[in-house]
Amino acid sequence: MNRNLVLFIIFSTLIWSCTVYREYPIDIFKPGEINLPENAESAVLIYRNFKYPGDTLQHYYKNDGRLVKAKNDPENLDSILVNECLTELSKRLIAAKTFSEVEILPYNLFKPHSDEKLPDIPPEIIEKIALSTHADILISLEMFSVFYSKYSRNYDQPETNEVVTASVWGIYDLHRKNRIERISVIDTIYQNGYDNEGNFIAGYKLPSRNSALRTGARAASESYARRMVSSWQTVDRLYSIPPLPDFNDAAYYFEEGKTKQAIALWGKYVHERNGKLAINARFNLALAYEMLDELETAGKWLISAENLAKNYNSKKDLTMIKYYKKELARRLKDMQRLK
Repeated sequence: MNRNLVLFIIFSTLIWSCTVYREYPIDIFKPGEINLPENAESAVLIYRNFKYPGDTLQHYYKNDGRLVKAKNDPENLDSILVNECLTELSKRLIAAKTFSEVEILPYNLFKPHSDEKLPDIPPEIIEKIALSTHADILISLEMFSVFYSKYSRNYDQPETNEVVTASVWGIYDLHRKNRIERISVIDTIYQNGYDNEGNFIAGYKLPSRNSALRTGARAASESYARRMVSSWQTVDRLYSIPPLPDFNDAAYYFEEGKTKQAIALWGKYVHERNGKLAINARFNLALAYEMLDELETAGKWLISAENLAKNYNSKKDLTMIKYYKKELARRLKDMQRLK
């Protein structure tokens, strides 16, 4: 075999084996997960007042694992917590401009009822709500349940409250008179005096059970609101750094936010004559153009990297590219929805 060709193969293998893959976080703006009707501008919120037969522990809690009946619970505890939940949801939907108007219907619109299965709201009630409110969307808190636990201080943990909420939410189109979705949401919150950075707050006093339950109810609506609200999210992407000066320099520029300088360096290696380095360069360029919000260009570079990886039967590259293609396709779809 030609000596130069042998040296090239050895060099290429060494390059490939020493390639470093680095995670890079990017912020993307994602629409809500729920596809609401395009012209939906107003919503009404209701509580179904539904309970499953086994949901009998509303006025009980656990104290260090021991089940205890609560004392001095308000008679209207359920309505207090539901009001906290729906009020918080209304605030978040208005603040996010998901709807221009949000109305909360009376708590006693439905009488308390129970069954093994949760049925849809009867069509005649949907019709009545549509005629009386003229709203576009009905958001129903179909079922809401909450349970409180308390844990004493021990050698490595302070005194702690735990609140678990289980809720079922339904969305109905009041014009088409059909249900858009139904989903169950389970959340757990802890209160123990630590802030978001893990620092203990000096002089912290654990909230009462009722206060913790109200906080849990608001947190339940916050979790559900995220499904309808567009928001910024941080996702991780990968790029590669083979042991060549140009790739190291490009990584430096990229990390410093100098994306165009990085593109210029990676662009030097996209030709097929550079072998597997071209896969790295093309893959990196896809990320660079995604950072510039040029998603179609990013997709073209990713396909180009995929085609070359197929020529080399590089399973590792093909796996990474396949995953990135799915993420990029999802983001393109989200961008179309946002527009």
